[in-house]
Amino acid sequence: MKIAHISDLHLNTFFKNSSLREIKYLLKYVLSEGIDHLVITGDLVDNADLKDLEILRNLFKRLGLLESDRMSLVIGNHDIFGGPQTPEDIFTFPERCKNVPYENKVKEFGEYFSETFKNCIYKNEDHVFPFVKILDNVMISGFNSIAKYSKLKNPFGSNGEINFKQFQELSDIYRSYSKLVKHKLMLVHHHFKKVKIEEKSYATVWRMMEKQTMKLRKKKKIIELFKFFGADLVLHGHLHEQKEYIRKDLRFLNSGASVKNNFADRLFVNFIDLNADGIIIDKRTIMPKYKTERIIYPLPLEVV
Repeated sequence: MKIAHISDLHLNTFFKNSSLREIKYLLKYVLSEGIDHLVITGDLVDNADLKDLEILRNLFKRLGLLESDRMSLVIGNHDIFGGPQTPEDIFTFPERCKNVPYENKVKEFGEYFSETFKNCIYKNEDHVFPFVKILDNVMISGFNSIAKYSKLKNPFGSNGEINFKQFQELSDIYRSYSKLVKHKLMLVHHHFKKVKIEEKSYATVWRMMEKQTMKLRKKKKIIELFKFFGADLVLHGHLHEQKEYIRKDLRFLNSGASVKNNFADRLFVNFIDLNADGIIIDKRTIMPKYKTERIIYPLPLEVV
């Protein structure tokens, strides 16, 4: 089974730099590679705009992706709270987060992409997450890692938390189905990587602020639960970099820089080949041909 993993598309059609063209190109490129399934780990839109969710829904449908066996999605903080759009917004954004109807936004996300949540062996009917689906011999589980607003712990809506109730809901499912599959993938939005800040500059101040507003609480406990459930690989986004790393002997793969990254002319995608011998990961960088001649920079393959 061949899976493509992308994340953090941050579609925002209100501004001219909407990234819609890049998203279309990336999706068509991914499909041209003959994938069986696409995974997107949150922040599909930038400002929690229903119009942008509708645009993506229609795009997925046109490309034949709006089906449970073709695509799996988890929600990101920008899909619920949005984000500051101007420098001035930083001062008013916490108040906006405070007034966001959290449960309704999660429900709206599930409704816009409802077809992708069908045919699950488990799905929370009220909140969509967690969900579990089995495709061939692969079990895919999706979690909501977005913490609710808190004046002290989550003022910008970007910190994370996985309610342990989500794991409790899946206990019986994993006991019943774990031995029937070869591989288990966990999908979340938030990263598990330790962010190190070494340089000393004006940018360092911003990085320190970013570090404090992009945290996932109780990482160690969540990793223990992932290992208890027998996860082979955790796919995520949030931190805008393409990276594979290991925490507590568990492998993580970040595709959080698929569209929004530090390069104006590059897109990123991870291809994951799951077979009887293991998992092969191909981290790939794409240079769209409408910006320059199409060049692909494949990175060395890594076997999990």
